[in-house]
Amino acid sequence: MQQEQRERVEAFYDGFQEKLITDYLLGNPRIVAAIRFMQEHIRPACSSILDIGCGMGWSTYEFARFFPEATVQGVDISSELASLARRMFALSNLSYQKADVTSESFALGRPFDAITLIDVYEHIPVSDRPAFHGHLQRLLSDQGQILIASPTPLHQQWLREHAPEGLQPVDEDVTLEDMQALARALEGQLTVFHYRSIWNTNDYFHAQIERQPQYQKIGHHRQAARLTPRLQRLLRTFRYLNWRNNPILKPEHLKYFLKTFFLNNSPAP
Repeated sequence: MQQEQRERVEAFYDGFQEKLITDYLLGNPRIVAAIRFMQEHIRPACSSILDIGCGMGWSTYEFARFFPEATVQGVDISSELASLARRMFALSNLSYQKADVTSESFALGRPFDAITLIDVYEHIPVSDRPAFHGHLQRLLSDQGQILIASPTPLHQQWLREHAPEGLQPVDEDVTLEDMQALARALEGQLTVFHYRSIWNTNDYFHAQIERQPQYQKIGHHRQAARLTPRLQRLLRTFRYLNWRNNPILKPEHLKYFLKTFFLNNSPAP
């Protein structure tokens, strides 16, 4: 990524705090589905997790709670979001830092058993993918897994035609063939690839790449996904955010929160 583009991307995500806090408070079903998928597929014996593009740190925190024996690290290109994550979430096995994963100098000094990318891969420029794959290749342990959640080309095309304001500074298509190419670059196998229907049919996909796929009885190692209850998320924002910066106080957000929480008109994550 060129320096000018990098600065533009970082500035964009520095201003993304309200959107991500709102997602956290209201339980954005896209993010909830991605976290659950990853919690259920990361192996219980995993000792280290890297959450790339962690944003405000919600997903990273849920991984750290779900895998208390693992060290969990979140990285994001935005210094503002990394700072917010450190303020909002603290656990003994959890850390956050600012890092640009497309930079040639990106390195963390150790491999990870699981690497997660929630709504990240589509924001890597196609021209930067080979270098990014090189970073992942060095960061993934010999028996590691990479788990990815991303919009499908169907959703990206709909955004381009009907809601271009929903696109981010870099927003590429990601296909099955792209995931197969990533698996080859990592000397692994694509063991999971399926479309999910979140808001519209086939609008997102979940994928898993494993360097050494396991063979065992179905359900033998999987745990049921578990996220922080919505009320606890609300209380956490009141504790760690200035009330003026809390989006739950916006009438439209408060109305939705009360409707879905107390009237149970939609499932609370």
